[in-house]
Amino acid sequence: MSEQSDGASAGQPSIWYRAFGRIAAILVLLLVLVAGPLWMIQLNADWNWPRWQVPAGRVIGSALMLGAVVIWLYCSRLFARIGKGTPFVTEPPKRLVAEGLYRYSRNPIYVGHVAFLMGWFLRSGCLAMFLYTVAIAALIQIEIIWLEEPGLRERFGEEYVHYTRRVPRWLIIPPGGGA
Repeated sequence: MSEQSDGASAGQPSIWYRAFGRIAAILVLLLVLVAGPLWMIQLNADWNWPRWQVPAGRVIGSALMLGAVVIWLYCSRLFARIGKGTPFVTEPPKRLVAEGLYRYSRNPIYVGHVAFLMGWFLRSGCLAMFLYTVAIAALIQIEIIWLEEPGLRERFGEEYVHYTRRVPRWLIIPPGGGA
């Protein structure tokens, strides 16, 4: 392997590219999962939209948010251990990860994102937060179908196609039924 001036080997992204990818992904996550919800809660108050307070909403919401963080950490570990990569687009897994939570959902990290936002909605009771959660879930669905899945089919071939036939995209929609 020939070494490049930035320390990257042939066929491998440079350390700067990987670092930039990680930083960019973390910033997007902070924007979507922290700044967006805070803005929605403020918007809800500014527009005087209704708030619903379910008696156990704060507890259930907190549990969903904590569970989402555990899912992110667990899935990131699977990507590193089994996939020999990361969830970051600049360092994708080299092997298909179909173990752990990936036996039940092709996208448990995205399920975690939506659970986190739904937890925030339950904690805040803000209508704007609920609408934001639905919009983010729809955007994730579009991103999965148009960008992510074609790339996975190209990278992993028949192994991925077989995986999609037995494991649903989310948790609710069964595979083979438009999933």
